[in-house]
Amino acid sequence: MRRKTFFAPIVCGLIAIAVQPKSAAAATPTLAGSWQFTLTPTAPPTPPVIQIPGLVTFTTDGSAIETDGLELINHRSPGHGIWQTGPTPGSLYVEYISLVLTAEGSLDARNVTAMLLALNTKRNQFAGTYTTVQEAGGVTITLSSGTVGGQLIPHVPLP
Repeated sequence: MRRKTFFAPIVCGLIAIAVQPKSAAAATPTLAGSWQFTLTPTAPPTPPVIQIPGLVTFTTDGSAIETDGLELINHRSPGHGIWQTGPTPGSLYVEYISLVLTAEGSLDARNVTAMLLALNTKRNQFAGTYTTVQEAGGVTITLSSGTVGGQLIPHVPLP
């Protein structure tokens, strides 16, 4: 009887391990890779709408490194941030921070961009929305919001 009592918890434990669902990480869509994207502002509505091109690399550990066309003309740093599973099934959340510098190079403000994205079925394009706010001296203002679309930069097979 003592043997049955000893082996019963082990057998139950093995059964529990065997029937566990696949890990959430395995089912989670991934952004890992380098992407070309375009921000299309819809607010504030200031015609003509100028699309903002950008590049972003998402790492497998959830980091993001971004650069866009506005950085070259507005004394801004490239963006650094994160990506993770979004608040709705199948969505992905991205947030990155760019530093805004004075002409002398000191910190003037932080621009924080947040995106809510969805991948297409091939997982080589994304679409969604974004909002960029600026934080300076305890004041936060919305700079722009709109839509975002992106295309994975494919790995090209070498000869």
